[in-house]
Amino acid sequence: MIWLGWQLEGEAKILHAPYRKNPETKNSTVPEFLKVLRKFCVPFISDDKLWTEFQAIKQTQDSRTKPIQQVANKIKHLPILLPKISDW
Repeated sequence: MIWLGWQLEGEAKILHAPYRKNPETKNSTVPEFLKVLRKFCVPFISDDKLWTEFQAIKQTQDSRTKPIQQVANKIKHLPILLPKISDW
């Protein structure tokens, strides 16, 4: 694998060592390693992945299973139903 004058640093360098030692991936190209690196890094920060995981959460409420977003919306709007408390 030729790195064309640039070197890896930080986490990428740490991940690259076992990648190069693996007999199945030791002759991989730079773009192939970058795809593996992207799969490792992107899911932790991807808004789409987080949104999909959030939408998959189910909550049981009143003996019914509901998507977590419905439960969150109900909790968000509960203060509207409560009377205002004041010192008077």
